[in-house]
Amino acid sequence: MSNFLKTELELGHCLRLPAEGPCECDLYLTCAKFVTTPGYAPRLRARLEVEQQLVQDADERGWTREVERHTAVVRRLTGLLTDLGETTG
Repeated sequence: MSNFLKTELELGHCLRLPAEGPCECDLYLTCAKFVTTPGYAPRLRARLEVEQQLVQDADERGWTREVERHTAVVRRLTGLLTDLGETTG
């Protein structure tokens, strides 16, 4: 795997080729080249909890687009944890 950047991200690793450049912001959550391992499960669960709180806050404020955005992140994090065989709550 030495031909990959193997950039460590908050919740896993990016396996992009050096010619592709670095990952940007939280886009890695939707990137096909993002991988994670059970070692990141505590961070994934913590981020899931934050995102769930942000969904609730945005909903209370009537911020529909923010609800949609954070809900999408919740789905992705839940999927990652499920793929790892980890619990989500």
